[in-house]
Amino acid sequence: MAPSTTTSAPPFELFSWGSAWGLSSFDPFCMSIQCYLSLSCANWFSTTSADPKISPSGELPLLRDGTIPVAGTANIIRHLKRKGYDLDANLTPLQLAQSNSYINLIETKLYEARLHTLFMDAKNYNEDTLRVYSKQLDLMRRFYVPEILKKRVVGRLVGYRMMLDDEGKLVNEVYLNAKDVFQALNDKLGDQLFFFGDKPTTLDAVAYAHLSLHALPLLSNPKLNAILTFNFPNLTTYITRMQAAMTLYPPPTPAPSPPPLHILSFLTNPTASFAALYAASKQRVIALTSPAPLSGDPETDLREKRRREERVDLFYKWGSVVAAVGFFVGYVVVNGIVQFGEVEEGDEEEEVEGEEEGGDGYRGDEAVYVDEDGNVYADE
Repeated sequence: MAPSTTTSAPPFELFSWGSAWGLSSFDPFCMSIQCYLSLSCANWFSTTSADPKISPSGELPLLRDGTIPVAGTANIIRHLKRKGYDLDANLTPLQLAQSNSYINLIETKLYEARLHTLFMDAKNYNEDTLRVYSKQLDLMRRFYVPEILKKRVVGRLVGYRMMLDDEGKLVNEVYLNAKDVFQALNDKLGDQLFFFGDKPTTLDAVAYAHLSLHALPLLSNPKLNAILTFNFPNLTTYITRMQAAMTLYPPPTPAPSPPPLHILSFLTNPTASFAALYAASKQRVIALTSPAPLSGDPETDLREKRRREERVDLFYKWGSVVAAVGFFVGYVVVNGIVQFGEVEEGDEEEEVEGEEEGGDGYRGDEAVYVDEDGNVYADE
């Protein structure tokens, strides 16, 4: 239930990856927070971002409450609950523990199955994953960011093995884990509207975000889609029901995304590009200088504080260098130390003609004398 707040309270700003496959975001964690904000009737608006570096944690989603940045799904939900936007207010301690357990399964086992589908399946990676990221990233980063993400996924999934499924087929262990999570969620849902009764909770926001990204995208090799839709029709019905419920809580119109910042943008539309550069710089400064929310672990908070201080120090060092270079160049140009111009062609021709005709000029082998009366003459 939403708290009773005045209309003058500033809205939350959510920075998240953009839309894809007809969904509000192709990232399940960003979509989880979008669903939570809508279901809790919070006052918020969305800003599409393709730069996770604006976040103190280096990952999206990022929620900005005034000047306070809150990064990470768990931290954002915890922050919203402290603000009074608590979807779990009516749950018992046992139900809260169950909800946390299911969310942990979804955000680890189920998410890793999605990573394997998008990055480890060669057909999906080349035909679907690259296409989605190319629409989100600017011209330069789209050539190397997907490969960086793929290397991270390979490192994360290195421990999974090939195993036999119920039909005796050899499949990756990650898909067997996904099927087990589907089964656990299906059993928990049963014939209820939502996982804990007639009202959506945090588990519904998280589960809907992840399940819809398994069921709705039509990938070139839809292995997870097949497992979910053919074996768990109750969950696919739940996805449809959640889609209908989400229409009752429409979010405000997303803020327009700034144009990608690359050389062609500055040449074709310099005004918009410089405005986007200013906005990105402002977001980076806020992310660097705003205090991070405490995690509750003193050692973790101390490490995060030190990293933040190092980033701020590095940012201002480079900013000082850029400012000094800009000031020096401006000083040189304004004071005329360096002038940019062209010699007029007519003057150059007249000077050459004068030298050739011997008018007021003199040849280099002539000696020039000045007498006592000031008369100048040449001695050939």
